Amino acid sequence: MRLDRIWIVAKKDMAEFRTNKYIMYTLVLMPLLMALVLPTIYLTPVTMFSAPSEPYDLGIVSNQTLENETIQGGTYQNITFVDCVLEDVIAESCYFEGCELRTSLVRSSQLANSTVFDGAVMRSNVLNVTFNNAVASDLRNMGEDTEQESFLFQFIGFLLLFFILIPAIIPTVIASYSFVGEKLNRSLEPLLATPTTDAELLAGKSLSIFLPTMLVTWLSFIPFVLLVNFLAAPILGYAPLPDLTWLIGVFLLAPLFCIMAIALNVIVSSRVTDVRASQQLGSLVVLPVVAVFIISLSGLFVLGPLTMLLMAGVIALVDIGIAYLTVRTFQREEILIRWK
Repeated sequence: MRLDRIWIVAKKDMAEFRTNKYIMYTLVLMPLLMALVLPTIYLTPVTMFSAPSEPYDLGIVSNQTLENETIQGGTYQNITFVDCVLEDVIAESCYFEGCELRTSLVRSSQLANSTVFDGAVMRSNVLNVTFNNAVASDLRNMGEDTEQESFLFQFIGFLLLFFILIPAIIPTVIASYSFVGEKLNRSLEPLLATPTTDAELLAGKSLSIFLPTMLVTWLSFIPFVLLVNFLAAPILGYAPLPDLTWLIGVFLLAPLFCIMAIALNVIVSSRVTDVRASQQLGSLVVLPVVAVFIISLSGLFVLGPLTMLLMAGVIALVDIGIAYLTVRTFQREEILIRWK
């Protein structure tokens, strides 16, 4: 294959895309919807009802340590209690490790591996603390994700579906014009009569779709990351994106799904004579993407880096098979005869 011929075909198609308002609207509005509108709609309610997870900066200065003692009554401040039993005490700015507290009031303290009975703990940091008929108010969990954080993190992972849908959906719109549009514009016959081979023609048309699709996908990823981090960082205590799973998904898996969508849609577009029919048949390519994420939400597997790499390997093999099928089934003479 000659790269110069491939690039000439690609440049011609991309120039025509710029004059098609429908294609340009799709290239602009689809990424904006997926990158800005949907995260705002879905994440804002979750973050509004989630408490921040970063531990309080309590400024505790411990000046005494009590170990293995039983303490009845009293008020304590800036004390470290280790494996103690405390009853009817009031404690502020204290550390508790492996303690049992009964009918006690604890404020602005840090509790770890302890149990609280019939008391109250307010504005404190806790880790592995059990509450039995006790009041807990304004607590921050240390060292492990809360249920809200786990849900938020899982929800952010689900948004990856939308970003892989962008390069799977946009080619459905653009590729439907690859041959049907050429016929409607009366430019198909001159194009098929050029000295380009079938492989060069298909490669050029595919490249003209791949480049703008992935460009808008990667550009929209930047404001998406900024928006998600802005909404989620106050709750999680850190910026969740981009992580390795997302990088693999956006920069490896998304292009592979884009190639699959392009190849399938080019096949469909070369076989039908109506743009709408081409789009309806070509849109079926999004079903495997949606199916993968629905299965992951069911808990059968987790979308981690290893899973994403394995998935990318499978999709790459599928892409190779579809590309081979595309070249084998594409016959320019048959297209000309069918549409005369």
